[in-house]
Amino acid sequence: MELEIQAQHTELHPRWREMIDRRVSKISEFCSEIVRLHVTLVHSAHHLRGDEEVRLLASVPHETLKVHKAMADMGDAIHAAFTALEHELHGFIDRRRDSHRRVKGNQKS
Repeated sequence: MELEIQAQHTELHPRWREMIDRRVSKISEFCSEIVRLHVTLVHSAHHLRGDEEVRLLASVPHETLKVHKAMADMGDAIHAAFTALEHELHGFIDRRRDSHRRVKGNQKS
């Protein structure tokens, strides 16, 4: 998997990099089909949505999964974004498994 991390209006703190690396490793264990993961960390002045934003774009075969989370703390935003990405990936895996079942079922008829 190709991993790209970008920081906008902030510096990439080593602790955040460790959090991202740990979560990417965990995600790679159950979904090896991620071709590319782009992580964007943004310090934002929008107080209503939170000061820190994390945007994830995961490229998987035939789809791009997008996640955006905003929190008051960057560590919390990273955690929330990767938790949401895991949920999206489980949905991708289920959709792929269901489509394979339908294809196999149609071939038997």
